[in-house]
Amino acid sequence: MIKEIIMPKLGQTVEESTVGKWLKKEGDKVGKGDVLLEITTDKATLEVESFAKGVLRKIVHKEGDVVPVLAIIGYIAGNMDEGIPDKPQEQLQEEKKEKEVPVEAPVQEVQDKSGIEEVRLKISPLAKKLAKEKGVDITKVNGTGPGGRIVKEDILAFGEAGKIAAKTIPVKGMRKVIAERLQKSFQTIPHFYLSTEIDMTECVKIRAEKSPKPAFNDIIIKASALAISENPGINSSFKGDSIEIAGDINIGLAVAVDDGLIVPVIRNADKLSILDISKKRDELVKKAREGKLLPSDYEGGTFTISNLGMFEIDNFSAIVNPPQSAILAIGRIKQKPVIIDGNIGIRSMMQVTASFDHRCIDGALGAKFLQKVKGYLEDPKEIM
Repeated sequence: MIKEIIMPKLGQTVEESTVGKWLKKEGDKVGKGDVLLEITTDKATLEVESFAKGVLRKIVHKEGDVVPVLAIIGYIAGNMDEGIPDKPQEQLQEEKKEKEVPVEAPVQEVQDKSGIEEVRLKISPLAKKLAKEKGVDITKVNGTGPGGRIVKEDILAFGEAGKIAAKTIPVKGMRKVIAERLQKSFQTIPHFYLSTEIDMTECVKIRAEKSPKPAFNDIIIKASALAISENPGINSSFKGDSIEIAGDINIGLAVAVDDGLIVPVIRNADKLSILDISKKRDELVKKAREGKLLPSDYEGGTFTISNLGMFEIDNFSAIVNPPQSAILAIGRIKQKPVIIDGNIGIRSMMQVTASFDHRCIDGALGAKFLQKVKGYLEDPKEIM
């Protein structure tokens, strides 16, 4: 009996996904659970598994096609002689929508090459064979295929001395969506920026006394969430003819992955303890770097924090992550001489810059928010 392969629905806001690569070709035998193809969304690269045994009868959408969710992308049949339904594609898609195929359709997140030892490198069979022939150490090769997969071109581009030769990397998948969204954000949102310097000396001291020891990001998340609760206009979205202020304070933390950037969300952060925030952040960052985030892990954020302090960056300005209206950029904490009550002392200082959507947030509101963040971090007893 003929079976349809559909484009899975991977969250409430995902309307379409891109066919990354078919790992089976027409006529190939498939078993239940075999990986048929890879698809890419703006957040991740995922594998679509076969839910039936048979042969891949027909591929409807090829690599690079952008396909609406729940659309037919291929067929599995008992044999290659079995006929394909003659219903129009649009009718089949509407029937699938009526059945409400769940998110847990045969989809499994792909692990990306995150630098963690136990994460398996993704490499095509041809690339693996070519690497063996040329004596190339595949752990030193950057993959440019879907989900960071190492392909033949990556091996060929790897220089004899172990250096990467000049090459052109196609903009697709997560990187393409990031480029499109950030370009649209910067072109359509009237950004303005406010910066301040925060004395983190007390935070450093109290954190050192804690067990288990929270990360500075955990403390900053809590401080930001409480500052938003006192300035709810920061928690807003521009809707054209209205401004919507969210009821929940859901803090997104920007996490760098191989393909770009993803922002998992800590929900109701204002109501969580530092310990609870720390546990949740650990879990989400690990899932992000392993490519295991689900839509529920990254949807619904109302405010974003981006920290580049670990890269010894003093300060930077971030682009607002729509539909949010504000993002906080965090620089490194470093000791420097500071004048306190007329005397010079050495303090642990941190520079931060907040970017705002001026359609929703005015300068005074943004300043009040930053003032509260600064207050909580300079006297952290209330949040620690």
